Amino acid sequence: MNLKMIKSAKISLKLTVIYAVMFSLILLILNASILYGIKYYLYGQANKQIEDVKTKVLNNIVSRNEHGDLSNKELVSDVTSEQNISIRILRQDGKILNKSKEFNYNIISKEPFDKIRKSKEDDKHLVYKILKIETQKYGVIYIQIVKWMCNEYDFMQILFILMAIADFIGMIASIILGYIISKKMLEPIDQITKAADNISINNLLGRIEVTGPDDELKRLGITFNKMIDRLQESFNRQIQFVSDASHELRTPIAVIQGYANLIDRWGKDDREALEKSIHAIKLETSNMANLVEKLLFIAKGSSGNQRIEKGDFLLNDLICEVIRETKLIDHSHIISSYKNDSISIFADYKMMKQMLRILIDNSIKFTPEKGTIDISSEIHCDTVKITVSDSGMGIPEDEIQNIFERFYTVDKSRSKEKGGTGLGLSIAKLIVDVHKGTISAESTEGFGTKIIVILNINY
Repeated sequence: MNLKMIKSAKISLKLTVIYAVMFSLILLILNASILYGIKYYLYGQANKQIEDVKTKVLNNIVSRNEHGDLSNKELVSDVTSEQNISIRILRQDGKILNKSKEFNYNIISKEPFDKIRKSKEDDKHLVYKILKIETQKYGVIYIQIVKWMCNEYDFMQILFILMAIADFIGMIASIILGYIISKKMLEPIDQITKAADNISINNLLGRIEVTGPDDELKRLGITFNKMIDRLQESFNRQIQFVSDASHELRTPIAVIQGYANLIDRWGKDDREALEKSIHAIKLETSNMANLVEKLLFIAKGSSGNQRIEKGDFLLNDLICEVIRETKLIDHSHIISSYKNDSISIFADYKMMKQMLRILIDNSIKFTPEKGTIDISSEIHCDTVKITVSDSGMGIPEDEIQNIFERFYTVDKSRSKEKGGTGLGLSIAKLIVDVHKGTISAESTEGFGTKIIVILNINY
């Protein structure tokens, strides 16, 4: 249940918890390191104090010579001024020869000698050292130097409490500040959410107001706006496509309906009207089938479902084949090939042939009788340049950039007379795009048009 609550929590709350936990861990590690360092330092100081006392005691014993009285209180009185340090001198049989008044610890004299050791008695932390000395008067004696670390541990306890209070305040402050800062930082996401809620298929006008520093959230807002722009453009093109397709289909349907009515009224008795109507209906049906086929091709290509069967073939042979077939059906134009380099390309043979036919048919429609149409191919490094040029009516300069758009025709009245739908060049461009090539047009009104296709040889 707790895991589900965490997963369903707001990002600002998650970030606040993460920041608070990380900040708390850093504080704990930092404070633990400080406490350990202080403890290490205080024990080092205690060791130094014990060494100083050891030196004083040994100097006192030596200055009193071997036969001196070790039970004399003056022997330890001048060193007991050291903070919380006590001294005891014992014989090997355990009899106490001398000790400080504060010495009330149960320290056993055993090896190792002359080494700093630590112990704990009744919550008292002790640091001590035991010395073993041979004397003529007392034999073997033990000197116990003990430091009680009460002041040091009191200091560390107070420091620990202060650090704990500071950590608690720091964690509370990190939670509050973290929530405020994360809330402020995530405001652009709230704006994106609100903008997304207001956007629908019927309303793509909403945009995110992008302000502030150039960070990830600003770039996210810019990317979101660009995505909506692309969606709006796509929907507009879809609406335009449906509108244009409906408009193109409306005319042949109206013609078919008109001639069907004519047959219904006069065709039964008028043989001429019947034959004329049947011929017109067959012609319009053929035009509709051609239009629908082109629309399906474009729809498949736009959705990425167009089947492509690529293989190696000689482009120059394909161009020769298209020229030969065109000459069989068109005797009113001069079809030629100024240059046709021998080259093998990796592409869809049927699509390439369809593209060339579209370009030639387009030239035939808008080139007067006895005009010339040339199809050439030329190798440039790793690319091949295909050029279809004609001596036709040409295209106005301000309309060249639009000729590859769907349903676009330069002269709508003449295009309709010649059976044009404005889809041919858009299909040719789609085929070129599928093969990762480029297509462009050059034209001078009244002198002719040149369509240039550039394809990668090894694609």
